[in-house]
Amino acid sequence: MIEVKNQQGKPVDWWFIYKTPEHTGSETNEGFDFLYFDPDVGALELSPTGLDKSNQALSHTLKGIFNAPESTGYLVYNDEHVDQEANKSGKGHCKGILAFDKSSDSALLLLHSTPRFPANKEFTLPDDEKIYGQTFICISLPDYQTANQIARQMLSQQNPQILTESSRLPSSLQDEEPLSLLFHGAEESESTKPSTLKFKSKGGKAFSLIAKSRKWGEDFWLDLVSPELKCDLVVETWRRGKVTPLKDDRSSSYDEDILTLDFKLAPDLSYQWHYTKDHAKWAVALKNNVNTLPWVCIADINRMVSQEKRGGASLCFQDSQLWQALRNAEEQLHKPNPTVSC
Repeated sequence: MIEVKNQQGKPVDWWFIYKTPEHTGSETNEGFDFLYFDPDVGALELSPTGLDKSNQALSHTLKGIFNAPESTGYLVYNDEHVDQEANKSGKGHCKGILAFDKSSDSALLLLHSTPRFPANKEFTLPDDEKIYGQTFICISLPDYQTANQIARQMLSQQNPQILTESSRLPSSLQDEEPLSLLFHGAEESESTKPSTLKFKSKGGKAFSLIAKSRKWGEDFWLDLVSPELKCDLVVETWRRGKVTPLKDDRSSSYDEDILTLDFKLAPDLSYQWHYTKDHAKWAVALKNNVNTLPWVCIADINRMVSQEKRGGASLCFQDSQLWQALRNAEEQLHKPNPTVSC
């Protein structure tokens, strides 16, 4: 049985983790402090255990995958190998794990932002990523077939680089199944149009997996996610290069890039950092006269012109508590102006 595990190692429908950059919160933070949210907790809270320890949700979940019986399969994908010479630049800017077990009709999807992770079935964060913020979201899928549907979308859109040395296919998998085709790097025609795969978690929560291929050639956030959700967005991603100017966007009336983050967890405890210390990829909806829905998107692709030639995706869903926590933490780079033309 493939299951998402919470902080105590118990099954949970889904969770979200925000790893903080080193030396935020306190000088003793070595880059392993993280904020944790799941529907049972109902709030974004500081974990008492760091990501370098074993008794936390990410470790519990990964152990359940890598130590599972032979009937379990998992596809680990990342745009960066530990061996940099093995990287394929034409592959998508995608990071995650798709795990599945046909015999128990169970599966999960873990989408994250950390390069070279996990490597060789070990889940220690790379040393040079401690300085950056990173995001992780893990969802219990309703069944095995949903994992195949996600694999099918990946074949035509994201085109992920599969880390075969960290992945495993069970003997029960048929050659023509999308999961098998994805593992073996089957050559499929990448779509020139984006797609949205809608599904519900095992617990019934609605998610939209919005994806685009390298052949689409437009800004993922401004030209796809924002109009797909019919809302304006506040976006936080890695920005190290040319970014599509907001004034060039014609698909949404107003969007922002985040400049700084400040998670105030107590009167005397604050985790604050500049976007240059953040490798996370996420967005929240702006509530206004166009939208009142608490959309949250956790992704693996940045808002940069260079990313227009890479495949990638975002998991989008509605959650009032998580939306509020992320919205409270962001400080706007652009102040709302009704005369702004985007």
